[in-house]
Amino acid sequence: MTVMIGIHQKQDKVDKLYENMGLHAAPLTAVGPFASKAEALEWQTDMQEKIPGCQVIDPAGPEDNETPWYGFSFEK
Repeated sequence: MTVMIGIHQKQDKVDKLYENMGLHAAPLTAVGPFASKAEALEWQTDMQEKIPGCQVIDPAGPEDNETPWYGFSFEK
C-alpha cells in the first residue's frame, strides 16, 4: 500500500478524487484548517519526512486567499 498525502481548499474535490480512485473502504484522514498555504505545505513536508515513499497529490484548481487550507492522507 502507498500513502497518498496532499493539501486542498475544497473538501468536495478530495472526496471526488478519493471516490474516483475506488477507495470507498479505506480510511481518509483530514487535518486543519491551516491559516495559510505555507502552513499546509509545512504539514505536508513533515508528513513526507515521517512516511518514506508516500506520494504527494498536488492541489488542483484556483487558490483563494480567503479559504483555509486542509491536509489529507489515505492509503491506496
